[in-house]
Amino acid sequence: MNSEEVSRQDAGRDIKLEEIMHPAVSVTPDVSEREALGILLENRLPGVPVVDKEGLLIGFVSDGHLLASALPEYFKVMADVSFVSEAGDQWVDYLSESAGKPVGEVMSKQVSQVELGTSEVVAAHKMVHDGVSSVVVTEGGKVVGIVTRLDLYAAIIALESD
Repeated sequence: MNSEEVSRQDAGRDIKLEEIMHPAVSVTPDVSEREALGILLENRLPGVPVVDKEGLLIGFVSDGHLLASALPEYFKVMADVSFVSEAGDQWVDYLSESAGKPVGEVMSKQVSQVELGTSEVVAAHKMVHDGVSSVVVTEGGKVVGIVTRLDLYAAIIALESD
């Protein structure tokens, strides 16, 4: 344990990921984009882990992946994207068409993850280094939760107000 960790523990200011993480929520690769989006909205998460039948982490699908899935088809028909905001109805059509695709087709196989028990500083560094807004928390390869940047900010603010 380094001096920073000792002084934080002595001050009672240790943030434990398991205390601030969202409970494990995951999908399988065959879940539709529409279903995945519903899960993101219901749980107020920027993304969700994708797991295999044994519950092992195999990917991650974010709101950005879902949006990007609809955009290529939409932009194929647009010669000049400067009028995109005026073509809202067509956008909804393309978004609806892509919503039936399985998330296995759009998920990232590169997953930002940390093992349960990892410090919040390591989790924050991982998010910054990987350019993501959340990390999947695993234990023995299985998903146990998700920590977002906002979770970390809220925990830090709570410590400061104590």
